[in-house]
Amino acid sequence: MPENLKISISGIRGIVGETLTPDRVIGWVQTWEESLPDGPIILARDARPHGRALNHLVTGILECRGRKVLDAGLVPTPTVGIQIRTQGAAGGIMLTASHNPVEWNALKLFNGTGRILSEDEFEQLEPLWTNPPPSEESPYKPGGSYQTIKDPLKDHLELIEAEVDCKRIASRGLRVVVDGCRSVGGPALPNALRAAGVNVIEHDCEPDGQFTRGLEPIPDNIQPLCDRVIAERAHLGMATDPDADRLALVSEKGGAIGEEYTLVLAAESVLARGGKGLVTNVSSTHLLDKVAARYATPIYRSKVGESHVVDLLLETGSSIGGEGNGGVIFPRVHPGRDALSGALLVIDLLAREDVTLSEKIATYPGAVMVKDKVPATEGFWDRIVSAEAEEWWEDATVDRLDGLKWIWEDRWIHLRPSNTEPIIRILAEGPTKGDAQSLIEEVRKRI
Repeated sequence: MPENLKISISGIRGIVGETLTPDRVIGWVQTWEESLPDGPIILARDARPHGRALNHLVTGILECRGRKVLDAGLVPTPTVGIQIRTQGAAGGIMLTASHNPVEWNALKLFNGTGRILSEDEFEQLEPLWTNPPPSEESPYKPGGSYQTIKDPLKDHLELIEAEVDCKRIASRGLRVVVDGCRSVGGPALPNALRAAGVNVIEHDCEPDGQFTRGLEPIPDNIQPLCDRVIAERAHLGMATDPDADRLALVSEKGGAIGEEYTLVLAAESVLARGGKGLVTNVSSTHLLDKVAARYATPIYRSKVGESHVVDLLLETGSSIGGEGNGGVIFPRVHPGRDALSGALLVIDLLAREDVTLSEKIATYPGAVMVKDKVPATEGFWDRIVSAEAEEWWEDATVDRLDGLKWIWEDRWIHLRPSNTEPIIRILAEGPTKGDAQSLIEEVRKRI
């Protein structure tokens, strides 16, 4: 497989015109479409400049296969899942490469339940995607059609509003600066917040795909939002990634608190009002264990990847889940990462407790995460695994659920190959940044 092509449970990602080419898109979409039952297909995209062309291409493929295409336009990824259920569709496609650079795009695929493909579904299709059949094996079928969905966000917003106390939120007079990453979060998140009674100040909310920052909503990429929060004297700031399934927060003091805290706050918002069960992955902060203990509810950990978290969340019937990259999964709204749900759950918690974001963060023990990565050249991960890595730290507990994770009472370090990029991720958490950075430096020396 080419280095700039990733076929994984997270979707099919590549560089447009290089590894994500029209002929390959045709093969992948036809292969996926043939696996579905009868019914319409939901199609949507983020604001990347090549998204419109890919949208036309995918529409044509599906119409030639006799499908009714329901185009939701520029909407967040979770909105696709919600529209699948609303419209009774057979599946859906979101054209987005999430946090990958602008030259990338991807097919993010949904099944008929409105969730991204499960591990079993992916494994059945992966061999065909790796070597798709010739296009002549997928002949034209009559009956295809195209229709746009009027106000596709409406159902999404109504589901969220039903889960929070909009009257109480409105009474707090909160002012929030929203960084929409010049993509689909730009219109969607301000609309969701305003519907709940929040005063919104927009920053980079025009969905034109003219990105002005790094696309991950990490502290290094959202300094302009931090400055804007201070300048506007806002209560907090919120930033999304290009497809609005991840959310990062900025305090009233203009500090980016780190996307790990998004799920911590959203989880407490749900558990504090009686929710039971919390699901996350092995790379997410140990503060989630503290929150679960505070409300006497179990916490379950899965492999890294949205689909793995969703599988475990549905299996356990848990009330809330997600990943430490700012991806909140609130199944009462949508069984997938959703920045809009995360934003309203956080706002609802702050309004309920009548505290600032900084005051709320101060109630948690010290925990700082440092994230690093190294290129994943061929065979590199296999050499690490065979290097007796479990013995690198004899006083640590080793978890092999997903990669290698060494765990101590108040810190941990996790090493694993990425599902979406040709890299190996290194994540460490400790009481201070220095503690976490020391673990990063030590593991770098060893690998």
